[in-house]
Amino acid sequence: MLVSEAFAGTQEAHERMTRDGYSIDDTPGVGALAPLRISLAGGGTDLPDYSAEFGGDVVAMAIDAEVRVRLTPAAEGTETRWSDRTGDLPGDPRLNELVASVLSAHPEWGRRPWVVSSTSGARAGAGLGSSGAFLVALAAALLPGRDPGELARTAYDWEHRQAGRMVGPQDSFASAHGGIGHISIATDGKVDVSPLSLHPRSAAWIDDNLLLFDTGNTRDAARVVAAAKQDDERRGAAGGSGLPGRRIEQLHGIRALVAPFREAIEDGAVERFGPLLTANWDLKTGLGRGISTPRAEELLAGCLAAGADGGKLVGAGGGGYVLVSVPDEARPAVRAAMARAQAPELPFRLSRPGVRADDPTPGAPARRGRAPLAVEKELS
Repeated sequence: MLVSEAFAGTQEAHERMTRDGYSIDDTPGVGALAPLRISLAGGGTDLPDYSAEFGGDVVAMAIDAEVRVRLTPAAEGTETRWSDRTGDLPGDPRLNELVASVLSAHPEWGRRPWVVSSTSGARAGAGLGSSGAFLVALAAALLPGRDPGELARTAYDWEHRQAGRMVGPQDSFASAHGGIGHISIATDGKVDVSPLSLHPRSAAWIDDNLLLFDTGNTRDAARVVAAAKQDDERRGAAGGSGLPGRRIEQLHGIRALVAPFREAIEDGAVERFGPLLTANWDLKTGLGRGISTPRAEELLAGCLAAGADGGKLVGAGGGGYVLVSVPDEARPAVRAAMARAQAPELPFRLSRPGVRADDPTPGAPARRGRAPLAVEKELS
């Protein structure tokens, strides 16, 4: 899809707002959709404290659970505010301040207050990159005509540099580009996204045999990462076995799984997906405290006992969803085990489109699987 086609709705809304004789007050608003993402291998190597020295590599895919962002005019004399908040940390004042500052600095949008509406196909703090997808969609709404790479870079700079959150670029780049790809981060911060040649067996397995189950725990990815890093540094300072170099070695091991996972996807070797997910998880749990939780281990063990051939907790850890790879014959047993454990499934499919314009028409029908995450909230 051409960028000009993907963002036609948003571009037209902006043009309506600025053409002669048309008041900004008359626009119904503009919006965009951005998919959530699942990191399959290499997650954590995109964080700046590692990638700035060694580079980073991640295999990630966009899924059809999406974040929808819309901006509509608010009454004069009121404050720009949230309606249906989404993000990795609901109510995070840094994100509130970020959106307010981004809007106020925009030459067209800074002239009046706005209602920022956001809904999502998955709850916040679930390890699916919701804050990154939210900011990618916001960038697409504010900056029509930009290509996915520009939107991803803008969203990442907002979150990492402007809001000061300890995050890597995989969330924004996977969401902006869509599909399944190899995200490479150079030591200078340059990001390259290479779409994978998806074997038909792999495409079918992703849609039908990779299953997500909710642990019920919510966490802030940036805080989990920071806590794990601090824990590792404290153990190293105490002279224990957990030297800072140990964390680097764990991340080296996680990065080394990217090539075999990419090969398995492109060759259709779906029997390797589960063991590779487990290998990634075994290394990740060694990064520090707070990565794993008793609930996550309980659900992963239950899935394996029911016939799954591997899995991990998605995202930075500490909560969210477990992702498991399940052969056809074991799916009923795995789903039954998770139902007994009161772990709801989030059905998903691979999303080939990345960020794109939402229908700016008032009263447009809601899309499947999208629900508000919070009540209206003032932006401070």
